[in-house]
Amino acid sequence: MEAAPSTVRVWLEPNYDHGRTGAWLLDWPGAFCWGENRDAALARVPSAINGFVEWLADHGERQDIRIVDATPIVEEVPAVQLSDGYEVNAIFGADGRTVTKDELDQLVRRLAYARDDLVELVDRLKGFAAGGGRLASDQRSPEALASGACAGREIDGVLRHLAGAETWFVSRLDPDARYDGPREQVTDYLAGSRAFLVDGLRRLFTRDPTLGRTDGKGERWTLAKAFRRSLYHSLDHLDELDRRLALAERRVDLLTLRSDAALDPAQLRHLFAAAGLGSRACDGDEVTARMLTGSTETISAWEDERQGRGLGRRLMGALMDGRATLKLKLDARRGVEPFYERLGFARVDTVLVRPRDTK
Repeated sequence: MEAAPSTVRVWLEPNYDHGRTGAWLLDWPGAFCWGENRDAALARVPSAINGFVEWLADHGERQDIRIVDATPIVEEVPAVQLSDGYEVNAIFGADGRTVTKDELDQLVRRLAYARDDLVELVDRLKGFAAGGGRLASDQRSPEALASGACAGREIDGVLRHLAGAETWFVSRLDPDARYDGPREQVTDYLAGSRAFLVDGLRRLFTRDPTLGRTDGKGERWTLAKAFRRSLYHSLDHLDELDRRLALAERRVDLLTLRSDAALDPAQLRHLFAAAGLGSRACDGDEVTARMLTGSTETISAWEDERQGRGLGRRLMGALMDGRATLKLKLDARRGVEPFYERLGFARVDTVLVRPRDTK
C-alpha cells in the first residue's frame, strides 16, 4: 500500500554556509537540505525528506510518509557572518520548545545509525585511498571560497572535524565542559567525542530540558537546536564523503542504462514521489501506463544513488545524444533550472501551458 500525500514544513536559513540557503525540516530533526539559492533549496526538499525516511527505514524505523505534496515555509531566519568570518546560524521559534526524553532517546539512536554507516564508509574510503585514489573536491563558487568555504578536506580531516564538532555542540550549552579524551588516533577520537556528546546532552537534559544559552559569538542555542544540528552534521558529512567517493570512483559510469525497457508503474511512482512530483506519484496504474505508452523513448537506470553523484547528467546525456539538430523542450520544476542550463537548455518566455486536470 502506497502512503498518502504528505506535507512537509520548511524552516529556511538564507546565507547558510557562505551564501547558500538551508532548508530545515524541523518536524524531522536532522533532516536538512541546501541549495545555491532559495528556489534550489526548496526544490530539494522532496528528495531530502524521502531520502531521510528511507535512511531511517534501512535502520528499522519505518515512517508513514513518501510523497511531499507541498512545502509551506514556517519561518525564515538568515545566518549572519561576523567581521572575522564566523557564521552565526539561525535559531527558529521551534527551537525554543521543551525537548522530551523520547526526543533525546531518538537522537541517540539515530546518531548511532549515522556512526555505523560512517564506519562502513570509512572502510571503503581506506581501500580507495590504499589504491592511490583521491577524493573529488566539492564544487564551491569563487565567492564562497573567498569567504572561507572549504572545497573538501582529506578523509582524516573530515573525520577529525566530525569529532571536534561533537565536543563543540556540548560546549555551546555548557561553557565549562571540557573534552579530555583521546585525539591522536582518529578512531579513538571519534569514539571519545561521541561519548562526550551523548553524555553531555543527557546531563544537560536532566538539568533543564528548556535550557538555552547565548554563546561568546552571540549565537543562541537551545537543546532542541543542539539536537537537530548534531544529527544533521553527522548526516551531512556522511553524505559528503559518499558523494565525493562516488564521483572519484566514477560510480555512475558503472551503471547500466536501459533504453525503452519495460518500467514498473509502482517503481516509477516511487521515483516521482522521491523527486517531489506529488501529483504524478498519486496516479494509478492506468494513468502511469498511459504516460509510458505515449513516450517515444525512455532511458532508465535503477540504483540507490542520491543527488550530486552524476546520474542525472548521464541520463540526460543519453536522451540528448545524437539529437543536436532537434529543438528540445523541457518542463522543469522551479529551482532546478541551473542543472538543465548546464546541459545547454535556455529559458524562453514564449511558452504557455494548460495544466492537466488531476481531479
